Amino acid sequence: LIAAGAAVRAVLLSAIDSAATRFLDAIRGERDETRVHYLMSDAAHDLLGGIGENAARASTALPIVGERVKRGVKPRDLLTVSQWADRHREMKSGTNAPGRWHTSLTPYLEEIMDSLSEHSAVRQVTFIKSSGVGGTEVIFNWIGYIMQHLANKDLLVVMPTLELRDRSFNPRLAKMLDESAGLADLVSTATRSKANRGDLLEYGARARIIKAGSNSPDSLRSDHLPYVICDEVDAFPWDVGGEGDPMTLIENRQRTYSRAKTYLVSTPTQAGASRIDSQYQRSDRRRYHVPCPHCGELQHLEFGGKEKPHGLKWRTAPHAEGEDANSVPQVTAAWYVCRECGAEIDEGHKADMLAAGRWIAERPGIRHHRGYHLNALYAPVGLGLNWRAVAQKWLSSQGDTAELKGFVNTYLGEPWKERGDSIEDISLISRVEDYPDDLRETRIALVTSFTDVQKDRLETTVVGWGPGEEAWVLDHEIHPGDTARPECWEDLDGYLKDAGVHIAGIDAGYNTSMVQAFVASRRWCVATKGVAGLGRPLIEDEKKRRQRLRTRRKKGQPVEPLGVDQGKALVYARCKLMAPGPGYIHFPRSAAFDDEWFAQLAAEKLVTKIKGTRPFQEWVQTRPRNEALDCMVGNLAMMRLSGRALVVVPVGEAAPVVARPAPRRIGRIGGFR
Repeated sequence: LIAAGAAVRAVLLSAIDSAATRFLDAIRGERDETRVHYLMSDAAHDLLGGIGENAARASTALPIVGERVKRGVKPRDLLTVSQWADRHREMKSGTNAPGRWHTSLTPYLEEIMDSLSEHSAVRQVTFIKSSGVGGTEVIFNWIGYIMQHLANKDLLVVMPTLELRDRSFNPRLAKMLDESAGLADLVSTATRSKANRGDLLEYGARARIIKAGSNSPDSLRSDHLPYVICDEVDAFPWDVGGEGDPMTLIENRQRTYSRAKTYLVSTPTQAGASRIDSQYQRSDRRRYHVPCPHCGELQHLEFGGKEKPHGLKWRTAPHAEGEDANSVPQVTAAWYVCRECGAEIDEGHKADMLAAGRWIAERPGIRHHRGYHLNALYAPVGLGLNWRAVAQKWLSSQGDTAELKGFVNTYLGEPWKERGDSIEDISLISRVEDYPDDLRETRIALVTSFTDVQKDRLETTVVGWGPGEEAWVLDHEIHPGDTARPECWEDLDGYLKDAGVHIAGIDAGYNTSMVQAFVASRRWCVATKGVAGLGRPLIEDEKKRRQRLRTRRKKGQPVEPLGVDQGKALVYARCKLMAPGPGYIHFPRSAAFDDEWFAQLAAEKLVTKIKGTRPFQEWVQTRPRNEALDCMVGNLAMMRLSGRALVVVPVGEAAPVVARPAPRRIGRIGGFR
């Protein structure tokens, strides 16, 4: 026993002495960090295997010692996610290719999956994609890899809503567990088992899969875990339960893990408001390049259309006799034109092109965050849409803006960019100026304010008005707090009085009862509600307004309807004026007016859409928050509701009024302080 132990000890010491040299030799000349991790893992695997073999040979005095050492140091197989899927994933139903999973059918998924492997250096994988290219299958392959191969890692899976989790994710997960050998034995199938619930799945030695919804802050709290999956992140809310961005809550769950991994996957939505596109832009931005079968040039597949000489092209059948000339043409053939040589590529070459393709990063210097973009042109033959179907969908979408947006999002995997009337926040920032000390005395005849009400804050903009409706934006204040409680409103009252506001508007679209209670005792305050429609005026004409108030006088505090679409058009038109004077809007050089405020002011765009053959215009948001724009529209409405002439008069004299303030229930707003 002593002799065998000494022999094994010599083997171990020799291996330790050579370990550093072996690791250095394994990674010599390699610069890619992820590749370094793979090579060092392989070297460690070989080192441990060699120790076992050498110990078994050296312990001839007592062979059982060497055999036990060999068994003890044997390392776990080094598997990537794609290797695990090829060995263990079974798909018996719900697929065009039933049977064992074969990564070779969707070769572009191999690197995406392997970046999620335990020994990969990548910390975040962002997959922005079209529908039907396998992004969701990566989720289930990674889950299976974690459960069976790693066996001891906690995982958080976040769906857009709890309803979608229960209706879609849970049934698909249960199907994978049933169909894949080796996974079913890891979990309890008892219907009343506490380890297998709608929100939790326990497997192995108390490892967990927590299944959450982005609309539920409770499901995103408390648990700290290394791995996170976020599916369809563009459907996540921007504020969940008043506790902020759900993505921030999710990130907080991974802080204590230095080797945490996150997988984000989604089809994109609106440009400027797409989470998945925002994350992709921060990544190394990879696209899958495939070789042209004629010239061998690597290129990523683009839609192309008629605007580009390369990309997807098609031929349509002529209209039949008697057929409506405006009917959608029918695509009879589609092919791809090479960017380099201009040759036509038949879709029959796609399988070979995909197999020979590779991901190329636009920003290779970013090491820990890999972003992958893929459109419907890459869908394998027989497993997704063919090129002819993609071209037909494009033609069918031309008469409807909503359909065209869906095509761009779900077929091209790109965020939809609205085209229309808008303003640039950068140009507005360049217009900030220093106001003179005597501004209020010499140029301002009326001071208005408008407050936007949110669950956790009030946002107020104060504007001064001079002759010709020339405007000086004076201040923007955020009053934090629960707007269902009186403290926040007491803060607003003190602020408005200190600001010298003559007439104040408050949006009653949220917490209406609190707004009405606030304005009830303040005759200079107005409860408002925005009403969409480009044909609706910013404020009602006097006759119509009197009629409405007379009808509603017994129903409590009246709420003023504001034609917000016309108000936005007026604000944007005035923001484009280049010289001070009537209608011009001045912005102060102040900390309250930062990049975010101007971005909110420019957060919407007037676009022309088509429904059938009828064009119509509509305001659309290009970013999630637009409080600054709402407040400016509200201030413009308050100025016009006041009925006060915008004439600057010396201190002590009364400003003329366009019409005498009548009683509040039927007339203009009175009660100026």
